[in-house]
Amino acid sequence: MVSVEAFRVEVLGALIGGVRLQMLTLVGNGWHPWLFREESKSLMGEIEVLHPRVVNIPLQENTHSRISRAALIDDVLENPASLTITEDVTSSQIGEAISEWSAEFMEPGTFAVRSRSIGIGIDGVSSKDIEKEAGARISSINNIVDLGDPEIEISVVIAGRTEGEAHPDPLVEANPIAVWGIRNPDWERENYSGRSPTDRPFFKPVSLEPRQARLLISLGYRPGREIREVVDPFCGTGGIVIEAALQGLGVLASDLDSRMVNGTRENLDWVGADYRVEKCNASEIGSTWGRRSDCVFAFDPPYGRSSWKSEDGLDLFLSALSSAREVDPEGVISTMLPTGPEVLSQNPEEEFIVMGKKWSELEELIAQRGWRVVLKSPIKVHRSLARMVIVCHPSD
Repeated sequence: MVSVEAFRVEVLGALIGGVRLQMLTLVGNGWHPWLFREESKSLMGEIEVLHPRVVNIPLQENTHSRISRAALIDDVLENPASLTITEDVTSSQIGEAISEWSAEFMEPGTFAVRSRSIGIGIDGVSSKDIEKEAGARISSINNIVDLGDPEIEISVVIAGRTEGEAHPDPLVEANPIAVWGIRNPDWERENYSGRSPTDRPFFKPVSLEPRQARLLISLGYRPGREIREVVDPFCGTGGIVIEAALQGLGVLASDLDSRMVNGTRENLDWVGADYRVEKCNASEIGSTWGRRSDCVFAFDPPYGRSSWKSEDGLDLFLSALSSAREVDPEGVISTMLPTGPEVLSQNPEEEFIVMGKKWSELEELIAQRGWRVVLKSPIKVHRSLARMVIVCHPSD
């Protein structure tokens, strides 16, 4: 812990067996803070929540490979520290705290301080002033400022209160906080440029955005369990399995529509992937793929097609759940189901409608197929449509 004048800076770490374990701080993007935290838990296990968009995780052997698969992480900070921002904390004090921290955690080399704000702005706290104050205090013969190509980049995030978010979040109250650390030079935020649905050779308006496709896969992780294959029984244009292939995961995709099967093959060839894509009903994936292991069944049900306008759609979904247990009894289901936009504003304890069924009824039907719901979270599509992200683990 570094003490600076009248306030305290927490150097983040966890005591295990009397030894302080090194930590990383993850900063999530603003699209869906709740799912950012859930994704972090799926990938890394227990997390310490510092702010709706900032979490602390222990640094372990496989940490960097796991977080490289995330869809909703904006930044990764090493040797992090944090400071709760009260009314009397100023930019100058934050800059001074960063300087005190740097004396212990910075190696010699050129450096730059990059500061940014998320959430509601905080009176008296300026990112530019923090950069100027910290940079001036840290600068020395061993650490020279280089704003163009620094050897060390100190990343500072001023996280204010959240307001007017599009998605509901059970973590509604959070004190403003400043976090900083050395930005990991080997980590880069995922860049989806050039692989949006309209960039692919085969495109349909129902195609899932790459970020959401990657999210469904990463939510399929569990601590101590790796994923070897992604199974999509409703592959459509192949958005989910494209993201799987780009991560080096095995691809098992199928669809009942021949046009979608051929289109998915075309799109997977476009990214140079190895894959298996077959035409079959979702209820037939057990006989199509046989027994597998280390699978996540990630899919976005094609609720816009004619087969999803009645109870037939629900039956197809439920049969896919049953078939998934045949393929990998220890697998994970990660999917998005159609629901109404009212779920974005109603009390989470209220009964809501998913796939035309009351949630309690649908959850019971899922349980009857051998699955236990461990996560449900709504996402906004447009004014008249939302989807519910559902993650299920085996019930036994």
